[in-house]
Amino acid sequence: MDLIADLSPITYPHWVFLSFLFIFGYIAFLKFNYSNQFTLTIKSFYNQKYSNQFLREETNSKNKFFLIPLFILSFGLFFCYNKLSFILYLKVIFFISMYFLVKYILLICIGYIFEKNYLFEEIIFHSFLYEKAAGIILFPLTLVLYYSPIDKFILSYLINIFLLLILNYKWLRVLYLSFFNRSLRKAHIIIYLCAFEILPLVIIIKLFY
Repeated sequence: MDLIADLSPITYPHWVFLSFLFIFGYIAFLKFNYSNQFTLTIKSFYNQKYSNQFLREETNSKNKFFLIPLFILSFGLFFCYNKLSFILYLKVIFFISMYFLVKYILLICIGYIFEKNYLFEEIIFHSFLYEKAAGIILFPLTLVLYYSPIDKFILSYLINIFLLLILNYKWLRVLYLSFFNRSLRKAHIIIYLCAFEILPLVIIIKLFY
């Protein structure tokens, strides 16, 4: 009887379950309709050959950001785990979406000002590639965090490490590519990392911690 009592599941608000259900349906939709792009996103994350192929396909594609909502929604659920509030969840989704939108618009404007749109297409591609791949992995990790019997503190700690590793891997890959691409000036890449990647992260940490 004690064993049965200890195994009683934690109850979460209905919006949490519905959010997971919506994300799962969205993944199924993407996998069915954009199977090739879905696979290339994962392969591009660790293989430069597939990354170049994916870049060529995305340049003329209308579905450049179809995986970004997956990251935004999954990260929102992870962020709100310790404070389950639907209002907070919506705020997190809104602020992350606005950050991505503003970053994209500014990069497009900078490319237009310097008349190097084709170069900034590559920067935009690599800028968002890692969030796309992270979203695919973050969703099952967050699902396990909510509904598995595994220690929540350990899982939360591991997900934080995963996100930090993804972030650092992204910065290193962007720097690495800039050194082997003569068209991309190293100064521009460093300014981009400071202004669009590191500074927003510092502001978010200041606001929430």
